[in-house]
Amino acid sequence: MTSQIPDQMPQPGPPGQATPAADGARRCKQPGCGAELPAATGRGAPRLFCGPACSRQWHNDNRQSASPPSAGQPATTPSGPLAGLHQLLAQAAGLVADAAAQLTAADPGRVAAALAAADAARRQAQAETAVALARAAQAAQDAETATAAMHAARHDTQAALEAADAARADADAAEARAQAIRDQADAQITQIRRESGAALAAARTEAGTARADRDTALAAAAQDRHHADTEISRARQAEADARAENDHVRADAARERDAAAAACTAQLHALGALADTWRARAEHAEQQLDLERDHQRRLAAHPAGDPGSSAPPGPAAPAATQPATTRTTARTGAGSRP
Repeated sequence: MTSQIPDQMPQPGPPGQATPAADGARRCKQPGCGAELPAATGRGAPRLFCGPACSRQWHNDNRQSASPPSAGQPATTPSGPLAGLHQLLAQAAGLVADAAAQLTAADPGRVAAALAAADAARRQAQAETAVALARAAQAAQDAETATAAMHAARHDTQAALEAADAARADADAAEARAQAIRDQADAQITQIRRESGAALAAARTEAGTARADRDTALAAAAQDRHHADTEISRARQAEADARAENDHVRADAARERDAAAAACTAQLHALGALADTWRARAEHAEQQLDLERDHQRRLAAHPAGDPGSSAPPGPAAPAATQPATTRTTARTGAGSRP
């Protein structure tokens, strides 16, 4: 019984309390609420109220209906754990009154049992009251501690708020600086994009011009290569023709050289034979000249009309005329020599 909290202890309700719904769902015990209660889990009694507010309201109404306050005593409405204790005390007083009423009309043994039960309930209520008072003192101490902690937390919260305001101001300033930097960066990015776009357009134009120049240079190079190939072919053909002409000229020169050499050799042989002939004639003419000189010397040695001399016979005259004929023939041969 002591393990149940006051709002979970089964209490005899007033005649107009709520009953379980027809669909089997459990509802709040407070009249007029009707909130559905969750299913019971674990150990302990099931819940009777949807929350502390309904439990407190039900106990207050039940306590006021069970023991109304006297005229000279001010009505107090305890809350928290004390409300359950007052409820238990009120129930114990009601039980004692019921037991006293039954004492006169009931069996003494039953009345004694009821009184014993009432006394046991009273002692249990007193024990629970002591426990509740101790808990209340502990709760008060905890409340004071919580109040001090709340004040410290409020002070910390105020400091945190002030720090948050300072941080917010710093954040606003930082955001303003960041916005200024962002604007400056956007302007620089725009300028860089504009410059890069212009540079890209210029690069594309230069690339197009370079491509056109390359195509023109390639076409010119192809044409020059074609001309060079043509000139090389012509040069090779001319070289082949020149080599053939050179070979032909060399062959003609060789033939002419051989013919000239043969002609020169034949002429040399002819000149040699002619020289031999003229040499023989010259030797013969020298011999005739020597003979004529000898004859002249003999004639000079024997003058004409000398009686003492004996002239040779007739062949001397032809001998005198023979040297003249020989000299004439020699002069004629010398004039006809090449």
